[in-house]
This record gives sequence, C-alpha cells and structure tokens, in this order.
Amino acid sequence: MYFDTRDYESNWRNIYKLAITFVQPRPIALVSSMSPDGVRNLAPFSFYNMVSGNPPVVMFCPSYRRDSTEKDSLHNVESTGEFVVATVSEQIVERMNRCAYDYTPDVDEFEKSGLTPRPASLVAPPLVADSPANIECKLIEIKRFGTDPGAGNLVFGQIVAIHVDDTVLADDGLPDPAQLQAIGRLGRWTYCKTTDIFDLPRPTQP
Repeated sequence: MYFDTRDYESNWRNIYKLAITFVQPRPIALVSSMSPDGVRNLAPFSFYNMVSGNPPVVMFCPSYRRDSTEKDSLHNVESTGEFVVATVSEQIVERMNRCAYDYTPDVDEFEKSGLTPRPASLVAPPLVADSPANIECKLIEIKRFGTDPGAGNLVFGQIVAIHVDDTVLADDGLPDPAQLQAIGRLGRWTYCKTTDIFDLPRPTQP
C-alpha cells in the first residue's frame, strides 16, 4: 500500500483513519476540565502521552470538530489553565465511552457517565475517583496546527500532583500493570488490554 499525503486538506479523514490503525496502541487520557462558569467536563482523548520528565509534562491533542468549532475541553483548558488526566482502566472503560458523546457545553459528563468526581488538591477540575491514577496539570502552552476540521491542538500541561490508588501498587511502590489494568486505543472502534506483557531490559553494552 502507498498513500501520498501531500494533498492532506482534501484527504485528511482518509489519512487519519489509516494512520490510527498503525499508530497504536495509544494511551487514553480521560480529561477533566471546568468551564469558566463552573460546569464540569469529562472527555477521552487517545492522542496523549508524557513528553518530559524534568519538568514533568504531558500532552493531549483535542482536534477541531467537523464544523471547525473547538471542543469543550480545549475551550475550558485555554480559559482556566487547568486540567486533570485520569487513567482509563478496564473497570471504567464503558463509562469512559459515554463521555465520548458530543454533549453541549452545559452538560456535566460526570453525571451522564456515572463516574464519580473527587476534589483535586491544586486545581479546580475534579479527579475521577473511579480511576486508579489521576494527574493534576497546569497549562504550559497550546500549539495549534490550523483551524480547519480535524486540525489538532497540542495541549502541554505540567504535572503538579499525582494520585495513585494504593491497591494498584507493586512491592517497589510503583503501579503494577496487572493491577492497573489500563486500556489502550487501536484503530476503528477497537481497544486493547495490557494483559499480555513481557520484560525487555535495556542493553548495558553494545
């Protein structure tokens, strides 16, 4: 297969559908944010990762809708400068999926999904109490890749607090993948579990 992507403006949806079937598995950020009016928002994003250790920085990428409007998460984070990212585990994946619906800005996705809000320590948006891990973030900057439908907005946030449930910790004090049971995103409508894992230590010599 060969796909010339230079005419991306007319082919962006086909390029996107193809790329997400091999750029995988992708971790899922369940992003909690708060509107300037105090309405809670909760939405999943699979363009998400950690990009710096010092300072600790994560990114997630909310794209513009097909009508070129901003998603609520992007508007809220840009307006307030704060957000929370919850890890999506097997136990909450169905409720996470309810948050993927494009509700109007006045709707509280915590209520629609049945997920439980819990006050954060240093930011206004709530934690997801049902998730085994939450990170509180302060906005660093937003990198925009246009304003057309499908254009991405790269949101960088510095981690200011980390919450991990003691029940998922291993003997070394770090989360055990078998207990965390994180979910990954594949292409189409497909997800994956982190149950088939193996260790591969980094080489110590050439």
